[in-house]
Amino acid sequence: MIDNPFDFGNPISDPKHFFGRGREVDNVFSRLRNAGFGSSSIVGERRMGKTSLLNYLMHPSVRHSQRLDSDKYLFVYEDLQKVNEDTTPVQLWQWLLQAMSQCCKDNEVEQMLVKLSKAELITIADLTTSLNEVSKKGMRIVLLLDEFEHVTGNHNFGPDFFYNLRSLAIRPQRSLSLITSSRRLLSDLCHSEAIRSSPFFNIFAHINIPLFTENEARDLISASLNETAVSFTDADFKAIFQIAGTHPYFLQVACSFLFEAYFTNLRSDKHTFLLKEFEKQAIPQLHYSWNSSDDQEKIVLTTLALLERQRKIEGLSFNTKQLQDLYEHSGQTLKRLEMRSLLASKADRYCLFSTSFGEWICTEITATIRDQKNYNEWLKSNKGMMDHLSSRGKKELGEILPKISSKYRELIITWVSDPQNLIMAARLLKVALGPG
Repeated sequence: MIDNPFDFGNPISDPKHFFGRGREVDNVFSRLRNAGFGSSSIVGERRMGKTSLLNYLMHPSVRHSQRLDSDKYLFVYEDLQKVNEDTTPVQLWQWLLQAMSQCCKDNEVEQMLVKLSKAELITIADLTTSLNEVSKKGMRIVLLLDEFEHVTGNHNFGPDFFYNLRSLAIRPQRSLSLITSSRRLLSDLCHSEAIRSSPFFNIFAHINIPLFTENEARDLISASLNETAVSFTDADFKAIFQIAGTHPYFLQVACSFLFEAYFTNLRSDKHTFLLKEFEKQAIPQLHYSWNSSDDQEKIVLTTLALLERQRKIEGLSFNTKQLQDLYEHSGQTLKRLEMRSLLASKADRYCLFSTSFGEWICTEITATIRDQKNYNEWLKSNKGMMDHLSSRGKKELGEILPKISSKYRELIITWVSDPQNLIMAARLLKVALGPG
């Protein structure tokens, strides 16, 4: 039996299996080593490897290489997915203090932390006193708080909690640093405007987790195959990058199934097997990325998917200017989607991170089989949506909307309702979606 070296189900815990992210790692450690003992906010879409990065940062061998040994620096990891609507700030501090005590090698400090973790009331004064004792011992604490949006979005954690946490992190002794991970910028994930405008967020350097570079992706694949008898061909690499791009999760998925094909007598049909199995595995994550996008993001994603399909049909390339002509609100949205790693930028244009995402979007928006009413029935029920359009606009949409799922017809109407881009958008939809 030969073990598959590609794992897409769990975060990476062994540093030798961790690839890329050199710039992001250097940024975090340089802030910890400087006099300010700075905090960092790691931001990246789900499945981009945020937990793997935190695991790497706190691994003893990695910290030793960065001159942050465990006798002086306590690295404390906490998965905040367990924070729910019943969790209080006191309970969170109890968990964190327990975790700190388990990492501490100084008996006196350990006992102090254990005692405070059992208190029914934990005040800012108690926490300040504890950190003062930590400082006297020449120690510093690094809290790695995974999925921190479970705190910023929790109504039990009000402005006072974030004000106090900030005050602990900016004390003159600089004995506490925070490294948080979240899907979006923390200030975008708050449950109230009072928290969103809090100075708490100003203490962080925001570190975005991007797609791998192609070199990083190739290094991951080659190193993973080193201890096996398999070598991927140039055609294999081309197939992998086409359907998965350089997205860490999808890259591992694609490589895993391709590796499997080598050992299941499918070598002659390995790319067909790869595509079939990849699509089944990828769909839940594609759904998640799509459903967590707002309408402007969905319009830009749809436009890019249609442009990619048009390019295949007509052989025409496109650039960012053409995309902006098709949707005038695409400017800032493109940057947002790139930060979320759903887009990659190449030369003078943006593209979806993989061709599989584009094909999935086209399939999703045209899935009329799920509609409970036919198009004419839908039109009667939603007549008001079309009233503000010109007669030409109604005619153009009348040829397009029957091909669109009822879930997305309003989205398409919103997109093409601007007379300036109606004709261009209508042509794109007709070409990319084909005859009715």
